[in-house]
Amino acid sequence: MKSIFSKCLIAVCLWSLIGCANTGSVILKDITEAEVSSKISAGKTTRDEVRATFGSPLETTYTDGGLEIWKYEFEDISHFTKETVASAVLTLGLAGGKSKGTVKELIVLFDDDYVVKRFNMSESPVQRGSGLF
Repeated sequence: MKSIFSKCLIAVCLWSLIGCANTGSVILKDITEAEVSSKISAGKTTRDEVRATFGSPLETTYTDGGLEIWKYEFEDISHFTKETVASAVLTLGLAGGKSKGTVKELIVLFDDDYVVKRFNMSESPVQRGSGLF
């Protein structure tokens, strides 16, 4: 019994160490929607200016008409919550866990002259779950 408890405790400790994940365009980590609006102006800001401010996009796509779309995304997710630790201890980690955090996304649409036509910055809370049970 003591051996199972020790293994479970070690597993929970290791799990908590890898419990936070930040992925994507780090430039968005500390920027707000209002700050993006102050840095980008539709009809004025060029593609080169967007790249200088935010770096290269994570993804580039095109509209049916051939206009270029840049996408930036940043996820700040934490797996370490009271509920996930309790669940891991009681089920030896088989129940998985929930992760909570925020996702920021910046989408920029350029016109034929590579000037910003439209843009949108959003920040949304997210919650994800995983596990066998």
